[in-house]
Amino acid sequence: MKNEFGLVTFKSTHQAIKVKELLDGNEEYKANIISTPGQISAGCGMSLRFNYDKKESLKEMLNDKSLGYQNIYKGTRSIGVRSTYTLDN
Repeated sequence: MKNEFGLVTFKSTHQAIKVKELLDGNEEYKANIISTPGQISAGCGMSLRFNYDKKESLKEMLNDKSLGYQNIYKGTRSIGVRSTYTLDN
C-alpha cells in the first residue's frame, strides 16, 4: 500500500513557521513541520508535510497570501521502503 503526501520546502525557517501557524487548526491539510529529508536540497532544514489531495488549494493560498516557499514535492512511501520525492510545482 502506498501512502502519498505533499512536502513544501522553504528558503528560511521563518517562512516554514509562518505557513504552519496559518494552517494550525485546519485539519484538512494535516500539516506538520518535519526535518527536510536528506534527498531534497532546500534553503532551510524545515519542510511542511501535508495532505497531498490539498496541493492545489494550498498552493493557491500560499500564492494569494504571498507566502514564500521554495518547492512542492509529492512524497510516496510504501511499507518497508524509504520515501521517494518527486518535484511537483
